[in-house]
Amino acid sequence: MTVLSSSMIYELYAYHAWANDRVLKLGEGLSDAKLDQTRPMGFGSLRATLFHILAAERLWMDRWKGREWAPLETDPGGISLGDLRGALLEAAEERQALLVEEQASDFSRVVVYRNTASKEFAHPVGELLLHVANHGTHHRAQALNFLKQFDRTVPGGLDYIFFKLAYPTVSQESTTNEGLKAYGLEVESGPGNKLRFEKPRVERYFGFSDWSVAKILEVAAGLDDEALDRSFDIGLDSIRKSLLHLYDAERWWHRNWTSEEPVEFEKSPLSNSVCQLREQWSELSTARDIFISELDEEQAQRVVTVCAGGPPTSFRVIESLLQLCCHGTHHRAQVLNMLRQCGSAPPEVDYVDWLT
Repeated sequence: MTVLSSSMIYELYAYHAWANDRVLKLGEGLSDAKLDQTRPMGFGSLRATLFHILAAERLWMDRWKGREWAPLETDPGGISLGDLRGALLEAAEERQALLVEEQASDFSRVVVYRNTASKEFAHPVGELLLHVANHGTHHRAQALNFLKQFDRTVPGGLDYIFFKLAYPTVSQESTTNEGLKAYGLEVESGPGNKLRFEKPRVERYFGFSDWSVAKILEVAAGLDDEALDRSFDIGLDSIRKSLLHLYDAERWWHRNWTSEEPVEFEKSPLSNSVCQLREQWSELSTARDIFISELDEEQAQRVVTVCAGGPPTSFRVIESLLQLCCHGTHHRAQVLNMLRQCGSAPPEVDYVDWLT
């Protein structure tokens, strides 16, 4: 298998394009009534939520290019999914040209921009690129919940790890590929890019993730058991289950990194309180941060084989680290909607909020 080296930012946008395409394909053939059906999710409808991903990409490109200030577009105006796909492809082409320009300086150029309230900020373009990629992951999680209402689902989901099955850097066993294909997953559509281990960027992405979790746990701590266990047709069904799943996923990967053999995925007891989860998360995040701090390039490229209820699959350590960051963003987006429906004011947890 021939693989090329890739920076984390390039890799995130390759995943971003793949995931956007999967969502748009799921929505093909939906009527205007369904595209505009309102729910307390995302931007109120599937069309509006998908349009927001595009609008944000256009807005940030204007900022990166130093163009005249303009407000964020909010009205999708009945845009079709076909036109949305075309507009996202145009945005991707312009962004690709920007990536080529900025890579020479390792995405360090400082961009001065004004936000939607016309307040001025200045941040490295690499941080802002990471924000936009993370923002797409956040809102695709909401789009998937809209699509679920119309019986449009994708096997497994849109996790980064499934992108790495479609475009791998590690060859799976033939029996594994057969099992994954039988389940409906996309397997080996082409060679993947080998993600370089950029320790500072990985550490910052996890720093953002831990900050976001802490903000959400702070709000969740004020809810009673009825609210924490209220059933939603979103994500993992309830706030408590979703938060425990985030912890369990991190713990499972950490155990696989540090064990000789694959370990089973264990679910935490539903009796765990938010207070207990806070303590457990603090301990786990500290252990994970130590693990990352001790990694070098060779260790980050080490292949780890895991079993998650299906055939054993193999990924590089660095790929699983990026998976955890994206996976966390996905499920936090769903928890924020649950908090809102419980009457709580959800915290602002975009990557750019962490920067500012």
